[in-house]
Amino acid sequence: MDYALVTLFGRLWGSFCNVMIYRIPREIPLGLWKNMRSACVHCQAKVRWYHNVPVLSYVMLRGKCADCQKPISWRYPLVELLCAVTFLVVYLVHEGRAATLHGTTSWIYWADLVKNLYFFLSLIAVIFIDIDFRIIPDRFSLGNWVIALVAAFALGTPHWLDALIGGLMGFGLFFLLAWGYEKVRKIEGLGMGDVKMMGWLGAWLGFESVPLIVLIASVAGIIVGMIAMRRSEEGWQTALPFGPFLALSAAIVWFLAQMTDVPTL
Repeated sequence: MDYALVTLFGRLWGSFCNVMIYRIPREIPLGLWKNMRSACVHCQAKVRWYHNVPVLSYVMLRGKCADCQKPISWRYPLVELLCAVTFLVVYLVHEGRAATLHGTTSWIYWADLVKNLYFFLSLIAVIFIDIDFRIIPDRFSLGNWVIALVAAFALGTPHWLDALIGGLMGFGLFFLLAWGYEKVRKIEGLGMGDVKMMGWLGAWLGFESVPLIVLIASVAGIIVGMIAMRRSEEGWQTALPFGPFLALSAAIVWFLAQMTDVPTL
């Protein structure tokens, strides 16, 4: 029953993740304080509540708008399923590790679980926003940097000093890389969105995670970049968003940290 509820919870937040992915880069209000129902991107018809059930509605409507019958992007159910699976996996990992440290009835256990679920929800949103718009919104980079520091003070995971150093280390390292690349090549290599995101990830996972995040993201970026350059007419000028690589590497580092006994991660 717990697993079913977590999966359902993940699908519901996956639906909201789709809202963030679509609205935030377009500077459309999320509708948290004012009701703004979702609408078809083709005909602008408001989506009825029974047509807005995560995953299930897409299947029942056969991937088409109920009003204009134009196709609904397959990415909507993909994001919802991805959030559902991610929430379940994070819950299972967290349950096995945190329960031995705090007990499942401790407020720290539940607060840390919410923090981790939000972390992965943010990573998923950033991946798709950066792929579409080549930007990483400040409400994620800067906002999550603040949340990471506040959570570190409240929960001690990582220690607040570790989080502070990690944020400064991640930001500073990427800022120097971006500045040096632009000076040498006369073109932008890393955007400030990537720089600020690295600060957020360093604060969230601690300074010990920064080198590994950079290493995994760089290797993955090089591999995918080489494949993209071979297939693109732009060759060496082919540009790829780096946010998805940072997000995926941060997820890997988080899972690796749960398998160790390092108390600061």
